Amino acid sequence: MFEVISVPMLIKNGFDFQKEYPFESSLILIALISLIGKLISITTLFSKNILYKQNWIYIGLTLMLISFLIVCYGAWAYDNILFAITFGSGIPFLMYFGRVLYLINQEKNKSELVKE
Repeated sequence: MFEVISVPMLIKNGFDFQKEYPFESSLILIALISLIGKLISITTLFSKNILYKQNWIYIGLTLMLISFLIVCYGAWAYDNILFAITFGSGIPFLMYFGRVLYLINQEKNKSELVKE
């Protein structure tokens, strides 16, 4: 929900980075990066072209992973308990990330066996 709200806020306020609080002012941009990654992942579900689908899956997952790591890094700078909560809530995403990479690798190996 926060990602969808970030788009009108960015249009209304623009990119406003404050030097005193760089993490808080960049949360909207981080949410937008995450939203782009999620939209790419959703649109690849309906794509029929297999060659481009795999590359777009990597791009979407990378954008989501980058935004997750930036949020974790920002939480680490504030408090260890906040970092633990942030990282702990991201464990299902990291498990999904690893599973998707594993399944793509398995599919690659399967298609290589068929070619031989």
